[in-house]
Amino acid sequence: MSRFAGRTVLVTGASSGLGRAAAHRLASEGARVVLVARNPDRLAAVKAELAGPADHLVHPCDVTDEAAVGALAQALKDLGPVHGVFHSAGIHWLRPLQMTDSKALREMLDSHVVSSVALTRALVQKRLAAAEGCSVVLMTSAAALRGGAGTTAYAAAKGALISAVRVLAVELARRKIRVNAIAAGVVATRQGNALLEQLPEPQRQAVADAHLLGVGTPDQIAAVAAFLLSDDAAWITGTTLVADGGLTAH
Repeated sequence: MSRFAGRTVLVTGASSGLGRAAAHRLASEGARVVLVARNPDRLAAVKAELAGPADHLVHPCDVTDEAAVGALAQALKDLGPVHGVFHSAGIHWLRPLQMTDSKALREMLDSHVVSSVALTRALVQKRLAAAEGCSVVLMTSAAALRGGAGTTAYAAAKGALISAVRVLAVELARRKIRVNAIAAGVVATRQGNALLEQLPEPQRQAVADAHLLGVGTPDQIAAVAAFLLSDDAAWITGTTLVADGGLTAH
């Protein structure tokens, strides 16, 4: 299957976890992938793993730095049109309310909301989006849909992102840019596993059991991202697709 043959897709957080899994999935379906993360060595290692076209690209960038995002967008102008963006980079930690100060809130909002809006704005301002249509997929979380201890900052940022997706979809529809999000439950990435390991064993098991279909895998989220980025989702914009193994179903 080559849904992305001849297409360029930008993937942030591509050095590990969801971004790495998505890069593999997209490359296997023919995409030229622009790999973005902060660590150039880890990006180079992922590039070496990828199948598909031989012209995948590495671009180290801190997506919370608006100047760096602008420089990334300027570099992309020489590559031709961008057909998709999967933005999976972002931090996550558990912190009780007593330890959630304004600095912690700003850090979380910068990581998820500011970076998402900056990337999307750069795509528009630099006229990078393919004229025949472009899909932007942002990672939000089931934490924004379901209360959980220690997630005030994270859930607030991800909830703001769900709202931003609706507005961005409305504003950008005339440019043939679709904007959607994926609300994931707990996924077995390095980050997800580290969060689970912070919990006492009974609580850790309870979190796993709350996912009716079990804790997710990076490949499962990559499959959802590939769908939303593809023409199979050409009539979908402004929505948040919940992929949480049934976490929010009860």
